[in-house]
Amino acid sequence: MRVTVLLGLLAALITAAASPAGGAMATRCVAAPIHHGRPPSWAAPAFVPSTGGYVPPYAVSGNAAAAAFFFAPTLRAGSPTNPTNKILWVVRFPRDNQPLTIFGRYAANPAVTARSSWPADASPGEIYPSYVNLPKAGCWELTLNWNSHQARIDVEVHPRTH
Repeated sequence: MRVTVLLGLLAALITAAASPAGGAMATRCVAAPIHHGRPPSWAAPAFVPSTGGYVPPYAVSGNAAAAAFFFAPTLRAGSPTNPTNKILWVVRFPRDNQPLTIFGRYAANPAVTARSSWPADASPGEIYPSYVNLPKAGCWELTLNWNSHQARIDVEVHPRTH
């Protein structure tokens, strides 16, 4: 009995020590690799001849259901300007006029979250232009939902510089 109680207390102390502020357990967050060059074939309709062949750096979700095309060298914490945190989301599966909702969870403290929603009113292809402004620097887990589809992509957010 005494050993069981001591082991229980030891497990509770280890769990508390491993938890970030607020007691929530941090999750594993690894920023998706950034690619340059030709996008996945399902994303190609977003890049029409009027873009002159330019394809910004991009990352693909783990399930290859969405891609984030970055229009700034890095994402920065807060709501930066010049450049903004503009991301063009290209989704692999039909939008059917449904908005894209983005739920972000800060990996270092999952109690810190952010949400945004973007209308399905852009073309060509299955695209959602957006600005992804997250309050803290670090790794963020982004869950995207549109129509009946879902994708997850982890991104690194850098400190805001003035």
